[in-house]
Amino acid sequence: MKAPAFIIAQAPARACAGLVLASAAVRLVWFCLAHGGTADAYTAIVHLAIPLLSCVLLAVFVSRGALRLATLPVGLGCLFFVLKALSFPSLLHTMLCCALYALVLGLYAATVFGFLRTRIPLGLVFTLPFVYHIFVEDLAKLRAVAPPTLVEWMPEISVLLIMAALATAAWGMRRANMAAA
Repeated sequence: MKAPAFIIAQAPARACAGLVLASAAVRLVWFCLAHGGTADAYTAIVHLAIPLLSCVLLAVFVSRGALRLATLPVGLGCLFFVLKALSFPSLLHTMLCCALYALVLGLYAATVFGFLRTRIPLGLVFTLPFVYHIFVEDLAKLRAVAPPTLVEWMPEISVLLIMAALATAAWGMRRANMAAA
């Protein structure tokens, strides 16, 4: 088997794992509080099972340095966001989001499988939306006349934790041949 193109240092790997596990915990608490035992199967699969599986697998793979295997949970995360985007009222917004999530998965895979020789595009694709969410979308929602309750805000907290985890992992990656030198 070909040597990995990128490796990840222990500290960013642990930080990524901790952040996605925190995301999973927030999502689980939110789901229990918001849906209790009343969720239908589709809702439970899309809003709980897929995100939890994605987070747990990502934590395991990244903490073991298995960045190529982590393509699977990144893909599951993208699937979650595509399924979520299908409920948007705007067809244009839905299409743009689906294209973005396909780009994220393709960029992640191209980076860890060595088709891209740099991690910078991957780092930017995780960092810039994180900053945008906080400073544009989230601050506006929090400043609203009727800001969301904590339970209403928990899915966004879960997503922010995932975005921070993926940005941490991307910036913590090093080319394998450079790390050995």
